Amino acid sequence: MARLSTGVSGLDELIEGGLKEKSINLVVGEPGCGKSTFCVHFLTAGMKAGEKCLYVSVEEQKDKFYDNMNRFGFDLAQYDQTGQLIYHKATVQELRGFLDQGVVSFEQYVGEEVKRVVIDSATALMLAYNAETSQRGAMLNLFEKLEKFDVTVLITSESSEGQGRFGVEYLVDGIFRLYYRKVGQERVRTLEVFKMRGTEHSHQEIVYRLDKGGIVLYPGEKILA
Repeated sequence: MARLSTGVSGLDELIEGGLKEKSINLVVGEPGCGKSTFCVHFLTAGMKAGEKCLYVSVEEQKDKFYDNMNRFGFDLAQYDQTGQLIYHKATVQELRGFLDQGVVSFEQYVGEEVKRVVIDSATALMLAYNAETSQRGAMLNLFEKLEKFDVTVLITSESSEGQGRFGVEYLVDGIFRLYYRKVGQERVRTLEVFKMRGTEHSHQEIVYRLDKGGIVLYPGEKILA
């Protein structure tokens, strides 16, 4: 099966060359750990390869998001202007209405051209559902819909201490966990490939930093207690 680059330097080598094409993957972590930045790496890798990509945000306005990503060296506005990047801002109520009807609000964009999709975030979407069973059912509905398209998907989810919510982790093909731990007098960010179906992957927890180039891995750096 074909693999798609994550766009994070050094990460593809740890997961047999990248994400499986047409897979659905979860990026889970605490606020401030870099989940959205991880997803932008993934989309940028596709756009540099000439692919068309879709970013679905349930929380952030486009201009603000583009400004924030520009600080890390990602000029998303240029891809927006050329039509390679579609940024779709959806409200929680809008997405719930569409999910309850068995379709998704961004379906109009997902055709033959779009190859990579990011949904940011599952946590915001699930606020529209009260019962845990309803939340899981909504996510299952969304995933079944996405599987009908020829797209590779990243979905973000907030967590506490790296644990996912809504049972999403049992539904996806791959899970990247991003941690933001207090170690001594400072906080340290680490990345773990927690799950990757059909893939021999690293089980090492890797230190990373958010810099001008986005996420930079430091696989040789140890975590000091």
